[in-house]
Amino acid sequence: MNVLIADDNEDGRTIMSLLLQENDHNVVAAPNGKIALDRMKESMPDMIGTDILMPEMDGFELCRQIRANPEYNHVIIIIYTGSYKSPADIELGCAIGANEYIIKPQEPNVFTQLIEKAILEHKK
Repeated sequence: MNVLIADDNEDGRTIMSLLLQENDHNVVAAPNGKIALDRMKESMPDMIGTDILMPEMDGFELCRQIRANPEYNHVIIIIYTGSYKSPADIELGCAIGANEYIIKPQEPNVFTQLIEKAILEHKK
Protein backbone atom coordinates (compact mmCIF):
# COMPACT_ATOMS: atom_id res chain seq x y z
CA MET A 1 0.00 0.00 0.00
CA ASN A 2 1.25 3.50 -0.81
CA VAL A 3 1.14 5.76 2.23
CA LEU A 4 1.71 9.48 2.63
CA ILE A 5 2.68 10.79 6.07
CA ALA A 6 2.03 14.47 6.89
CA ASP A 7 3.74 15.59 10.08
CA ASP A 8 5.81 18.70 10.81
CA ASN A 9 7.87 16.80 13.37
CA GLU A 10 10.77 15.04 11.66
CA ASP A 11 11.00 12.39 14.39
CA GLY A 12 7.26 11.73 14.04
CA ARG A 13 7.60 11.30 10.27
CA THR A 14 10.54 8.95 10.72
CA ILE A 15 8.83 6.78 13.34
CA MET A 16 5.61 6.56 11.31
CA SER A 17 7.55 5.75 8.15
CA LEU A 18 9.55 2.99 9.84
CA LEU A 19 6.46 1.41 11.42
CA LEU A 20 4.62 1.39 8.10
CA GLN A 21 7.63 0.17 6.11
CA GLU A 22 8.02 -2.73 8.56
CA ASN A 23 4.49 -3.73 7.51
CA ASP A 24 5.36 -3.64 3.78
CA HIS A 25 3.91 -0.22 2.99
CA ASN A 26 5.64 2.24 0.65
CA VAL A 27 5.95 5.58 2.41
CA VAL A 28 6.36 9.19 1.24
CA ALA A 29 6.46 12.01 3.79
CA ALA A 30 5.54 15.69 3.90
CA PRO A 31 6.16 18.32 6.61
CA ASN A 32 2.68 19.88 6.37
CA GLY A 33 -0.75 19.50 4.78
CA LYS A 34 -0.05 21.87 1.89
CA ILE A 35 2.97 19.89 0.74
CA ALA A 36 1.07 16.64 1.35
CA LEU A 37 -1.63 17.76 -1.13
CA ASP A 38 1.07 18.56 -3.68
CA ARG A 39 2.65 15.13 -3.17
CA MET A 40 -0.75 13.48 -3.62
CA LYS A 41 -0.91 14.96 -7.11
CA GLU A 42 2.52 13.52 -7.93
CA SER A 43 1.89 10.04 -6.55
CA MET A 44 -1.59 9.02 -5.43
CA PRO A 45 -1.50 7.30 -2.04
CA ASP A 46 -3.88 4.61 -0.84
CA MET A 47 -3.68 5.99 2.68
CA ILE A 48 -2.59 9.20 4.38
CA GLY A 49 -1.54 9.49 7.99
CA THR A 50 -1.63 13.03 9.31
CA ASP A 51 -0.85 14.86 12.48
CA ILE A 52 -3.18 17.76 13.22
CA LEU A 53 -0.96 20.53 14.52
CA MET A 54 1.18 21.61 11.52
CA PRO A 55 2.12 24.94 9.91
CA GLU A 56 0.58 26.19 6.64
CA MET A 57 -2.23 23.61 6.63
CA ASP A 58 -3.25 21.52 9.63
CA GLY A 59 -4.47 17.95 9.55
CA PHE A 60 -8.14 18.87 9.89
CA GLU A 61 -7.97 21.10 6.80
CA LEU A 62 -5.97 18.46 4.93
CA CYS A 63 -8.69 15.93 5.72
CA ARG A 64 -11.39 18.35 4.52
CA GLN A 65 -9.60 19.02 1.26
CA ILE A 66 -9.01 15.34 0.57
CA ARG A 67 -12.67 14.52 1.18
CA ALA A 68 -13.79 17.46 -0.99
CA ASN A 69 -12.01 16.01 -4.03
CA PRO A 70 -13.78 13.03 -5.66
CA GLU A 71 -10.44 11.81 -7.07
CA TYR A 72 -9.40 11.03 -3.49
CA ASN A 73 -12.50 9.09 -2.37
CA HIS A 74 -10.51 5.87 -2.11
CA VAL A 75 -7.84 7.35 0.21
CA ILE A 76 -7.90 6.07 3.78
CA ILE A 77 -7.27 8.91 6.24
CA ILE A 78 -5.68 8.25 9.62
CA ILE A 79 -5.44 11.22 11.98
CA TYR A 80 -2.96 10.86 14.82
CA THR A 81 -2.39 13.52 17.42
CA GLY A 82 -0.99 14.19 20.84
CA SER A 83 -2.64 17.60 21.10
CA TYR A 84 -6.28 17.25 20.06
CA LYS A 85 -7.58 14.55 22.39
CA SER A 86 -11.02 15.72 23.49
CA PRO A 87 -14.19 13.87 22.48
CA ALA A 88 -15.17 16.97 20.44
CA ASP A 89 -11.86 16.81 18.54
CA ILE A 90 -12.32 13.11 17.81
CA GLU A 91 -15.90 13.72 16.71
CA LEU A 92 -14.76 16.52 14.39
CA GLY A 93 -12.04 14.35 12.86
CA CYS A 94 -14.50 11.57 12.12
CA ALA A 95 -17.16 14.01 10.87
CA ILE A 96 -14.79 15.48 8.29
CA GLY A 97 -13.85 12.06 6.97
CA ALA A 98 -11.08 10.42 8.96
CA ASN A 99 -11.27 6.63 8.92
CA GLU A 100 -9.35 6.37 12.19
CA TYR A 101 -8.41 8.86 14.92
CA ILE A 102 -5.43 7.80 17.01
CA ILE A 103 -4.28 9.55 20.18
CA LYS A 104 -0.50 9.61 20.66
CA PRO A 105 1.46 8.15 22.19
CA GLN A 106 0.67 4.54 21.40
CA GLU A 107 2.82 1.47 21.66
CA PRO A 108 4.12 0.62 18.17
CA ASN A 109 2.21 -2.67 17.98
CA VAL A 110 -1.06 -0.96 19.04
CA PHE A 111 -0.52 1.81 16.50
CA THR A 112 0.11 -0.74 13.75
CA GLN A 113 -3.00 -2.73 14.75
CA LEU A 114 -5.17 0.40 14.57
CA ILE A 115 -3.87 1.23 11.11
CA GLU A 116 -4.34 -2.30 9.82
CA LYS A 117 -7.88 -2.29 11.28
CA ALA A 118 -8.69 0.91 9.38
CA ILE A 119 -7.35 -0.62 6.16
CA LEU A 120 -9.47 -3.75 6.59
CA GLU A 121 -12.60 -1.77 7.40
CA HIS A 122 -12.10 0.47 4.37
CA LYS A 123 -11.87 -2.57 2.08
CA LYS A 124 -15.29 -3.83 3.20
